[in-house]
Amino acid sequence: MIKPSLTNFADFIEKPKPVIHKTKYQVQQDINWYLNISISLVILIGIYYLYQRYIFKEFHEQETKKKLDQFDAYLQEHIMDDMINQSKNNNAL
Repeated sequence: MIKPSLTNFADFIEKPKPVIHKTKYQVQQDINWYLNISISLVILIGIYYLYQRYIFKEFHEQETKKKLDQFDAYLQEHIMDDMINQSKNNNAL
């Protein structure tokens, strides 16, 4: 029979990695970097939004004028119809 050998389980345990402590200045630099990136993204999104509004401004104005003209024509048509109906009702009496 083969005699079992004893093992050292300490060899199988991973040793903790050394922790590198950051100074306050390094932490502040990291925070400033992320803050600058996020603010830059917000500014770029705002500029893009304003640019889109500028591009489609004329289109929205034309669409609004078209809707107002349609509404005006609708009102004029119904006002004329109401006047004709009233004159018919007055003549019938």
